Amino acid sequence: MNAPMDSAGGRRKREGVFAAIAAAFPVVVEVAVTSAWWDRLPDRIATTFGPDGSPSGYGTPVGTAILLAAIQALFLVAAVGSAFARDRRRGRISCAVTAGFVAALAMSWLIIVGLASSTLSPTAWWLLAAAPAWALVPYGLLSPARD
Repeated sequence: MNAPMDSAGGRRKREGVFAAIAAAFPVVVEVAVTSAWWDRLPDRIATTFGPDGSPSGYGTPVGTAILLAAIQALFLVAAVGSAFARDRRRGRISCAVTAGFVAALAMSWLIIVGLASSTLSPTAWWLLAAAPAWALVPYGLLSPARD
């Protein structure tokens, strides 16, 4: 009688692990690209922009990266925790929303770093707009409740 429950529990655990990995994937891409561009960054990079698109605030690359990493870590912890939630429906939605925020933050950082290192293509703006769509990946990896 415990075998079906163990099988379902094992399946749900695997789904949670895959969803957690998918939620973290944008961070891996962000770290790889930032590492490649790091030597090109100036001492100060623009971190905020005014309504006309001109820089209105600056930060050091390390300080800005640490701040963004801390924010992403909070969302990533929420995404991973949601992937293992008992209420699968709420878990799917929570994991998707938080994974979308992680992806959007990753793309916004890459755009800031790309602008600072002069290696940004116009395609990056479309990637920023599309980044939250990554939320569909962990959402799809978590099967609907079958209770």
